Amino acid sequence: MEHIEHVVRHPAQRTHQTPILLQHGAWHGAWCWVHWLDYLPALGYETHAISLPGHGHSTRQKHINLYTLGEYVRTLAREVEAISPRPVVVGHSMGGGIVQKYLEDHCLPGAVLLAPLPASGMLGMMARFMRRHPAAMLKGALTLDSYRWVGTPELARELFFGPETTVDAPRFHEQLVHESTTAGLQLALPFAGLNDIPSPVLVLAGERDAVFTLAEEKKTAAKYHAKFVTFKGQGHDLMLEPAWQQVADTVDRWIVDELKLP
Repeated sequence: MEHIEHVVRHPAQRTHQTPILLQHGAWHGAWCWVHWLDYLPALGYETHAISLPGHGHSTRQKHINLYTLGEYVRTLAREVEAISPRPVVVGHSMGGGIVQKYLEDHCLPGAVLLAPLPASGMLGMMARFMRRHPAAMLKGALTLDSYRWVGTPELARELFFGPETTVDAPRFHEQLVHESTTAGLQLALPFAGLNDIPSPVLVLAGERDAVFTLAEEKKTAAKYHAKFVTFKGQGHDLMLEPAWQQVADTVDRWIVDELKLP
């Protein structure tokens, strides 16, 4: 079995008994939660972040393309089971898709879908990217390597960040890794089968998200009867955008004021 990177940050004073687990999206790793791994413990939460196999500091035992959506879901499930009490899970982008699939068979005290892969799949995203960057799209398809879609700092910046970003694009790009083509194909079409789930869901989206549209995100929120919040001027990587603290505060207030979790 692979070694799964599982970062844990303990608060100096724990004021919330419910932990938070952060699940990254495609090409990313636990490193993308750098701001939240400091900020959420400061709010009193025990905070966890994991990396999928072949991402971040997790190992892998086979070619990345051989990992399936089911294996990603089982990785998340094992890490959730290792945490007590059961955490609120925040899933970003593809991680939001993984969380949606996880919720078909599991319950959580709360699930936050952060700029999530839409429940309807990502064919719309692929079509939009094809129009903007046909060469990168075709190279990725011919080589079965979606890393081509984020193959330069410029492409990564365009996809993941809004116009107000202060991110160092080359440094950010150095941390991106190859992603599973198999999992991507499984997520291309509608993949989440349940309309009614017992777990409460919050969907958060960036107004300037270049990966998924607000219309797609609103439909996902409607599918799960979820509260939907948009962040003006922000791009896809909401946990790294200038409004990252506002986004984290929104999660905190949802947990405290609406879910009323301990």
